[in-house]
Amino acid sequence: MKIRILLTILVLTSLTLTSFRPHKHYISLTQIEYKESEKALQITMRFFIDDLEKAVGGRFDKNLALATEEELKNANVYIERYLESKFNLWVNGTELTPNYLGKKYEDDQVFFFLEVDKVENIEIIEVQNNMLMEVYEEQQNYVKLRLGDVDKTFILIKANDKEMLKIATTK
Repeated sequence: MKIRILLTILVLTSLTLTSFRPHKHYISLTQIEYKESEKALQITMRFFIDDLEKAVGGRFDKNLALATEEELKNANVYIERYLESKFNLWVNGTELTPNYLGKKYEDDQVFFFLEVDKVENIEIIEVQNNMLMEVYEEQQNYVKLRLGDVDKTFILIKANDKEMLKIATTK
């Protein structure tokens, strides 16, 4: 009888402990802001380093070792290639190619800085961001647009990795 009670307590304790395990969320944040005085779209992207390494390193079969002393010397080359293939931007139907400006590490995250210059008269902007979706089915890429008076946030997922925003113009 004591063994049965002890076994029941052990099973219930195990179930309780495993049901409260932290669940990892797979998210990224991309902020796109239009600077009218510079006629430029400034883009900041934020990812967890380990998630990005898994995606980029897996795609190119490289150990990037980001934010360490052993960081691959040409890590930016692979990061840029990955960004170009996974992040797309159109303004008024024309595809734009952001210029990669660099990266910055903060704790367990990496920030990328990109810019598109010579952008005027935005009536329609489309954003496609399927970064990390080949690695994590549950990946959610938040995109926050700030275009003049317009603030809009999209959540892009594998089944819907592209959104369009029409800007109301007064003519």
